[in-house]
Amino acid sequence: MLRFASIDVGSNTIRLLIAEPRSAGAFQPLRVERMITRLGGGFSPGRGLDEAAMGRALEALRSFAKLLKREEGVRVFAVGTGVLREARNGREFLEAAERETGLRLRLLTGEEEARLMLRGVWGGLRDRHDPRLVTDVGGWSTEILWVEGGRPIHTASLALGAVALTEEFLTDDPPSRSSLQSLNARIRSEFLSLRGEWERKGKRIPNLHPHLVGTAGTATTLAALDLALPLYDPQKINGHLIPLAGLGQICHRLRSLSLEERRKIGGLERGREDLIVAGSAILLDLLEVFDRTALEVVDSGLLEGVLLEGMDEMRNSECGMRNEE
Repeated sequence: MLRFASIDVGSNTIRLLIAEPRSAGAFQPLRVERMITRLGGGFSPGRGLDEAAMGRALEALRSFAKLLKREEGVRVFAVGTGVLREARNGREFLEAAERETGLRLRLLTGEEEARLMLRGVWGGLRDRHDPRLVTDVGGWSTEILWVEGGRPIHTASLALGAVALTEEFLTDDPPSRSSLQSLNARIRSEFLSLRGEWERKGKRIPNLHPHLVGTAGTATTLAALDLALPLYDPQKINGHLIPLAGLGQICHRLRSLSLEERRKIGGLERGREDLIVAGSAILLDLLEVFDRTALEVVDSGLLEGVLLEGMDEMRNSECGMRNEE
């Protein structure tokens, strides 16, 4: 049977999904791999992507390419996101990736990333009727979608990424009170501006579903911490609710610990121990600014959306060829 694979090269993590198609619009995951490479680490607009960061990301892609070569008949859909859109040497990285691994990455626009992320998230939601806020906290940016009827009505990509904010504000270990205050001031300013912009367009915040939907590594890590999972379990993560007060308690605990102490917490993925402070602050402030009562975590997101779109394109292409015959 033909198999499909999707690869998401993000600003912090590179992920791989291999799956078999089932009925239209569905698939059976066979293998999921992820590597934290911190591609956005050390990035600056003038210098672009850091050489060491690019080396780590290319090594991860070489590893995934070798894995895929051992599979037979796999159709791969690979995308680049986040910091690759901003980097002056982003195209250079994409060319090196294709040259060294044979993987051709499609660089997504912010709108494409939001649309595909929503497609992956939507299947994991239980309540799809009320207007929802959906967010994806990445390494270099945070995407926020106002969703109605399964469609993004408004989208925003804010320069609030876990990697970028950590490198800018959290240089102390553990973080100092002043650095945390500066971090939260920056985050809340962006969210308050966004809320005001949407309200001026006539969007009524009280009409939103009370739960903020969160996907990607920061949200799923917080769910794993809340559940005290010794091993990551997507079935337990998907749909898990973290009340606002509970999220605040988790954030307070993480902020009070040193890096070494955070490394010992069960459920906290190795390589995320420094980023989780800024990442959790983004989600907590987003809930508070938009008056949501809980974070609803969905395990699926962009990686699954890319796979579903690729499967659709293949199916439509095959139907077109049969019609021509």
